[in-house]
Amino acid sequence: MRGVFFSVGDVDNTPMPDVEVPVLIVGGSMVGLSTALFLAQHGIESLIVERHDGTAIHPRAGHFHLRTLELLRSVGLEQAVRTTSEERFFPNGGINAVETLAGGEMISYIPDLNDGVAEFSPSRRLFVAQHALEPLLRHRAEELGATLRYATEAMSVDQDDDGVTAGIRDCATGAQRTVRARYLVAADGNRSPIRQRLGIGMRGYGVLSNSATIYFRADCRALLQGSDLGVIYVFNDAVRGFFRFEKSGTSGFLAVNTLGDPTRPGALDVTDGLTTQRAADLVRAAIGVPDMPVDVEDVAHWQATADVAERYQHGRVFLVGDAAHALPPNGGYGGNTGIQDAHNLAWKLAMVIRGTAGDELLASYDAERRPVGELTIEQAYTRYARRVTPELAPEDLPPLVDDFSMEIGYRYHSPAVLPDPGAVQNGAVVGHPRSSGGAPGTRAPHVALRAEGQPASTLDLLGDGVVVLAGPDGQAWCEAARSAGSQLGVPIRAHTVGIDVEDPQRSFGPAYGVCDSGAVVVRPDGFVGWRSRNGTTDPEQALLGALRTLLSTPDRLEMA
Repeated sequence: MRGVFFSVGDVDNTPMPDVEVPVLIVGGSMVGLSTALFLAQHGIESLIVERHDGTAIHPRAGHFHLRTLELLRSVGLEQAVRTTSEERFFPNGGINAVETLAGGEMISYIPDLNDGVAEFSPSRRLFVAQHALEPLLRHRAEELGATLRYATEAMSVDQDDDGVTAGIRDCATGAQRTVRARYLVAADGNRSPIRQRLGIGMRGYGVLSNSATIYFRADCRALLQGSDLGVIYVFNDAVRGFFRFEKSGTSGFLAVNTLGDPTRPGALDVTDGLTTQRAADLVRAAIGVPDMPVDVEDVAHWQATADVAERYQHGRVFLVGDAAHALPPNGGYGGNTGIQDAHNLAWKLAMVIRGTAGDELLASYDAERRPVGELTIEQAYTRYARRVTPELAPEDLPPLVDDFSMEIGYRYHSPAVLPDPGAVQNGAVVGHPRSSGGAPGTRAPHVALRAEGQPASTLDLLGDGVVVLAGPDGQAWCEAARSAGSQLGVPIRAHTVGIDVEDPQRSFGPAYGVCDSGAVVVRPDGFVGWRSRNGTTDPEQALLGALRTLLSTPDRLEMA
């Protein structure tokens, strides 16, 4: 994307727009598509403009975390993604390290991708290539009402007090049009022209290496037999990086971060002089079979970077995905964190656009997601330093946070979360999901239930709106929820767990920190926003007060 200009203030001379849409999304890869999909789930129309001709052509990304699969589950895509994954990858593949593929395992990081998962989630981690996932996201987003324009770039963007005006150009014909939107979401990548023109800086660890991903074909079936691995780190004198093979054992890619010891001159610049022949030699060095036939299909140059934007919002423009945080691939955080950005932002935009929440709600996007982004670049850097360049690791290298905590244990602190009365707030951004206890600001815990005789999860009771979950003696909360929702114009679904759905182990109360007469309010993104540990004499007023605060409702602002 070229020539993106910004001005904040009046744009009275702007011509009448050719297109008007609530949300314009610049960038149509995985995170941009996810943003459109989640907005469409809430009934909000969006337009994506993407300068490339279509969805991804290379298998970038790949390791999808629990939270991401839960979000795909909520939009009806989990099974389709799982089926696509199982066509090409092992369902529970692990992550290990070798000197060479032929030399065998040195370290096992994760023997089984889904070991211990059932305690915390109805979903399962998996590997899936981005070029296979994006068409699924696109189809579902369009099915729900999103509009996509490929081979189209944003040439100019101006914002004023009421919205954003963008000039877009068809890359094939040169035809230009004007788009008027209430909000713009920048999903335009780690070199985001929009972020740069807004003057939003990046901070963190900077560029770690000039890396390359080599897409190749080679018959490694004998070397991979019985391994069922999803990611294989390589650590030798010639190559450091990682393999990802398809389960056929005959194709995959090798991401190369350094040419052996990173302290050697030039070792961190993999791309310098990288010919096709040199790329094939690096693949052979990682495989460990010097005469192995290798067919290099393509080579992608990229920078391993660990940085986060100084802010995620500028007026009516929001940064998501790589535009907000540039991450090395170690730990698989990039795509997952971006999809979760999109999910957090979408419901807030939807409620403000519909007029059921105040503009103040949008400020909670930066307040909630930027601390998570800062934690994530720290953890991705720690994994990169430990697994790829230990010689360069600083003495104060941040300690590892376990994967369950990183995937489903992050915690929000913002005006869109109401802590328990008297609770001590330590500001922790992450904690183990086993210790969350359903506290406001944490992801609603998974509890195994039964609905209509079939296994279910508390997460299946959630969806695209506000949900009240009450204990078996909390029917009054459900009645109050219907009344409060009607008064606020906010659709609210309510369930008494143990009555509406079976709770065979009576696990709901302990998991959510409420007694049989208590209740929790779960936000549209599946995070607990407020709870009452016990019943109350006036549940309707309690819910009204909580919701008006959580959503910064216009009613509350007028009353203030």
